[in-house]
Amino acid sequence: MKIFAVILLAIIAFLGWETYSGRNGILQYRETEQKLKAASSQTERLQRRNQALEDEISDLKQGNRVVEELARSELGMVKQEETFYRVIEKEDKTSPSK
Repeated sequence: MKIFAVILLAIIAFLGWETYSGRNGILQYRETEQKLKAASSQTERLQRRNQALEDEISDLKQGNRVVEELARSELGMVKQEETFYRVIEKEDKTSPSK
């Protein structure tokens, strides 16, 4: 009976050791989980960086349009072979001025 108890204890110890440090064990699970967290954080960081670059590209593309619009309206600039017409509205003299 003692031999049976020793063999049973050895089997239980072996299975416990395999569960903890063997293939697909707890240690490997924790390592894989840490690698997954690191990869996820790097992916998130790169996605934020890509979004910032896309926003910057969009701003630069629209920036040219905004600069051109401001130059046209504020400074009266025109492109070559373009005719500029300025429409000046009459001032309404019936309203009292302050």
